[in-house]
Amino acid sequence: MKKMLCMLLMFMGMALAQTSPLKIASLHPLLSEMAARIGGEQVTVVNLFPENGDLHGFSPTAKDLAAATGARLVLVCGKGVEPYLSDLRDSLSAGTVIVETGKDIPDVKVPGTRFSDPHWWNTPENMKRASRTLLSAMIQAAPEHEQSFTAGRNAYAAAMDKLTRTARLKLSRVPKDARHLVTGHAAMCHFCAAFNLTPMAIQGIARQSEGDPATLAALLAELRRRDTRCIFTEVNASPRMLQVIADQLGIPTAPLVMDGIYPAAPGYEAMFLHNINTICTHLCP
Repeated sequence: MKKMLCMLLMFMGMALAQTSPLKIASLHPLLSEMAARIGGEQVTVVNLFPENGDLHGFSPTAKDLAAATGARLVLVCGKGVEPYLSDLRDSLSAGTVIVETGKDIPDVKVPGTRFSDPHWWNTPENMKRASRTLLSAMIQAAPEHEQSFTAGRNAYAAAMDKLTRTARLKLSRVPKDARHLVTGHAAMCHFCAAFNLTPMAIQGIARQSEGDPATLAALLAELRRRDTRCIFTEVNASPRMLQVIADQLGIPTAPLVMDGIYPAAPGYEAMFLHNINTICTHLCP
């Protein structure tokens, strides 16, 4: 009787282990959302990124890492977004896998430089690619949920395809001579490559122009040559310098979500549609 009871408890423990949710920690809100949508009830997602945080200034604290205790997967963007990645690997417990969700996404160069734009999430197609990488890692960590994870990823991919179609339809209205996306820093190169626009980032030039009339004059001349209709700022950054330049040109500024972090438009669809609608409002006739 005692032996049967021990076996029953053992099997109950195995069944519980097999059905317990897969714990995933994430260092970007969009990755947290992606994991939750793919995993559904089969995952527990812990978002380590603080609300209103600065993507390029954030690094996880000891408290953040404590919240990740027990996570089988830790999701990061990759592509150089997390300069602390090597230290993070050393800080995590054995058996925890860091998933660089952007690793299989093709690089897009910033025009006129040798650098690649790390903001790969600004196209739904790239999010779809990243979801494939995440699905593989989730299945490896919890193979018993493969069917559920696959169904979740298929639904997510379909949603990204729908967003791509919507964007192409709306952006097709932008005239050829207006297809210049002028932004603060170079964060929309993936977006422009996907939707046939030409990116121009002026933040560095704008800083150089402070106190230098010749540099400012050259910048204004280039923007006029491009028939710039709007300068797109960032929702989480001060637009002061860009507003000064826009005022000189007599054109408006409008905010885009470039780092994927915008509490006022939570979720990828809301963020992406905000960008598309804002661009079309200012570039379409």
